[in-house]
Formats: sequence, structure tokens, C-alpha cells
Amino acid sequence: MNSLKKIFKRNTHTYCFKQLAGFGRALNRLYENRNHDIDSNGELVVQKKLSAFKPKVIVDGGANIGKYSKMLHKEHPDCIIYAFEPVKETYNTLLQNVGHLKNVVAINKGLFSCHCEKEIYLFNSNTHSSLFDIKGVASKYNNVQTIDLIRGDSYAKDNKLEVIDFLKLDLEGAEYDALLGFENLLREKKIKAIQFEYGYINITTRKLLIDFYELLNKYGYKVGKIFPKTVEFRPYNHKYEDFIGPNFIAVNDDEIELIRILENK
Repeated sequence: MNSLKKIFKRNTHTYCFKQLAGFGRALNRLYENRNHDIDSNGELVVQKKLSAFKPKVIVDGGANIGKYSKMLHKEHPDCIIYAFEPVKETYNTLLQNVGHLKNVVAINKGLFSCHCEKEIYLFNSNTHSSLFDIKGVASKYNNVQTIDLIRGDSYAKDNKLEVIDFLKLDLEGAEYDALLGFENLLREKKIKAIQFEYGYINITTRKLLIDFYELLNKYGYKVGKIFPKTVEFRPYNHKYEDFIGPNFIAVNDDEIELIRILENK
């Protein structure tokens, strides 16, 4: 076995091994569910499982043009869905797509750690935007817009949201900052489950998966990764810092039955 390892190590940059390495990386991305399609990557499955608990309040942070909010409304027609989208043009499209839906409330603000105004970078079109100038990608931003940002705790208090059943954060790198804006509700364990994105953008933001784990574990949340049919709850390990993403979920550890159902295939 040791002799075989030596042969492999001496020939790692031959054409054959480069092709094998590329195939291995592609296979790993498939295995780790690098998939942003909500119908097939497990996000829809999570909501179908959540429907058994009859959620009353869901916050869609980073609603974009409303695809996720529409899915939420379909799965939870009696639930109030607060859809946050800070980019004006994208918000206008969101209104067109969800404005007619009962119990979907569109808010032209972004979720953040504090109340403030910031510039947001618009990439390709106003449907892809980030507070961060994302490094190492083929496309550069082509416009900048000033947006309003708000703390989740403040919005919840002002609108008498005592409990949030599900919080979804797809904020193109600002997920950690948004979580800091919900720290009061996290401390009181008034948010039952949180879905957040983690991927290559975190290289630019310098917020690693370990930062999410440490923050959420501190407040009594179990963290897992969403796969097509299940959630794999697992303790932190450095090998998961692969920037593949896309979606992780944190569940209040008092929600034992919800954790069990999410784990089931």
C-alpha cells in the first residue's frame, strides 16, 4: 500500500491524474449538494416537513423577486411571510409576483446588524446583488445603489412578532451580519429554525462556517447541512470549510421533534 501511495504522489501532475482530480472535484460538489434549485436541493423538502408544525410566522430575508416566498405561501397558506428585499427595482418585481398573495408582506429593506444605509453592488442585473464586492468571480458589478438596512430584533418588536417559526437568510454574504441583528430573539430562543447560505462569497466576507457554528451553538441551536432528502446535523469540523454551500440550517435544540423529522429521509 505504501508503495502504491508513493507512485500516486510522484505522478500527481500527469495528464491522467489531472483529469481524475477534476472528476473527483466535480463528484464532490455533487455529493455535497452544490445546487441552488429549491425544488431539488432539499429546500422544498424542508418546508414540506415543516408544514406538519403549522408555522405562523416566516421571515424570508433576501426575497429577491419572490420565488422562495411563493413556494412558502404554497406550502404554508395560512402563515404570514415577511419578505425583505432592499434593492428598489428587485422589490418592485417582488411586489408584482407576490403582492396578490394573501399573508405575504413585502418590505423594501434589508436585514443587517444595525439600522443604517449602505451601498449595495448590483451584479449582471438587479436580481443579483451583494453588500460585498465579491472577489474571484468572472462577472464584476455594474451598478451601485444605496439601500436601507434594519435589525431583525427591531422589526420583530415593532410588529409584535413574538416568535419566528422559520428564518431564511439568502443575503449574498451578509447572513452573519443579519444573524447579529436577531441576537435578542436568538438569546431568548424565539426563532425555531434558521436557514442560511454559506459558499464562496464567504471567502470575500471572511466569515467562516465556524463563525456561524460558534454563534448559533452559543444560543442553543443545532447546525446541519441541507441535502436533497434530509438534513445532516453534525458538529463542526474544519473539513466542512469547503465553500461549496449552499444551505445550512440551525434548529433550536428544544425543537426535538422538528430535528428528528428533518433528519428522516
